[in-house]
Amino acid sequence: MGYTELRPKGDYRWVPDTSGIYRLYHGNQVVYVGQTNNLRARLEEHERSQSHWGSFDYKSTRGVNTRDRKQMEERAIAYNHPNRNQR
Repeated sequence: MGYTELRPKGDYRWVPDTSGIYRLYHGNQVVYVGQTNNLRARLEEHERSQSHWGSFDYKSTRGVNTRDRKQMEERAIAYNHPNRNQR
């Protein structure tokens, strides 16, 4: 399964509370990639604590174990080169 369509910050009504990989954007640039056990809660947390992004997309990883999800995140970071991820 691929990423969802790009959605504006604050539009979480369709975001599941399951595990997933997400990308935060500033304009058309991916500025952060993350993984979580609860997509909706994590995106809401980012909104409260960070202002460097305006939209997001995600992919659900329901049924994927934590180790594999972290590897998916690492690949997404390597591919997207987000400037807010610490190396």
